[in-house]
This record gives sequence, C-alpha cells and structure tokens, in this order.
Amino acid sequence: MSFDLNKLIRGRVWKFGDSIDTDSINPYYLYPTMEELKKHTMESYRAEFPKEVKPGDILIAGRNFGCGSSRPGLVLREVGIAAIVVESASRLFLRNNIARAIPIFLAPGITGIIEDAQTLEVDYPNGVVRNIATGASVPLRKFPPLIERIFQAGGLPHVARARYLAEVGRTQP
Repeated sequence: MSFDLNKLIRGRVWKFGDSIDTDSINPYYLYPTMEELKKHTMESYRAEFPKEVKPGDILIAGRNFGCGSSRPGLVLREVGIAAIVVESASRLFLRNNIARAIPIFLAPGITGIIEDAQTLEVDYPNGVVRNIATGASVPLRKFPPLIERIFQAGGLPHVARARYLAEVGRTQP
C-alpha cells in the first residue's frame, strides 16, 4: 500500500509519553492473529485505545517511540492510525515502518503543542505539523528522496522489485 506524502493528514490525536515499547504496540506473543492484536494494541499504556481508536486518528508520542524488539507498527495502521508523529523513534522501529510504508514522522517538540483529542494537521510538503485549535506548530523533519520513493512505492520490497526489473530490462507487469 503506497503512501502519498503530499497529502495533508488531519486527525484526532492520541497522545502518549516517552519510550513506548514494541511489545505494547504489537503484543504478538499474547495475541497471534491480527484481529486479536487490534483488540489489544497499546492497551498497556491506555486501556481505552484499542476500543476507541478510529480510522484517521493520529498517534503522538515523545522520545524513543518503538523501543524494544524489531517489530514494526503494522497493527497501528490496521486499527486506522493515519500517521505516527513522534519526538524521536528507535532507529530500528523507524526503519521497519519506512520499509513497510507506514507513515511515521519525526517532529521534535510535538508533545508540547498538542493535547489528547485535539486535531493535528501533518503538512509534509511544507514540513510542518500544526495544532488546528491553537495554531501552534513545529517543524517536521523531511526524509531523503530515497525514503520518499519508498513511501510512494508502497514499501521497500516494491522499490527493490522495480529496481531489479529495471536492471534486467523488464517492465513491471
């Protein structure tokens, strides 16, 4: 599934703190199917989250989001999270989410301008995230062109396949 970085994202905020670990985002060891995971994601931090999250919502968090093991936030996309906007993310979590074209953005200072249930706008083309109610904003870090291409293609496997086909002189089917 490709992700259009040029599209404005606007949604209701779920705000979390620092060092949110992947075992809480994706507790696969307790719930082996995606349907079960969706009912339990993030519940160790906020019990109401899996019951009340809606498609189009935006997850905000502090520093070191996705620390722990090497699982991406696929379940967050599955419950409808439109974007993950964090002060910082663990390198592995960030890379895993980019590889799967799961929209994750780095915006230092984000937790200081938004509160739970407020509306946030992510304007990647202009490099800013904005609290709609207050007008407060912080800069959004832009990705290098290769990362933007990975999002556009729908993930790293799609980029790798297109590159391979180009190298062997074939076009995509």
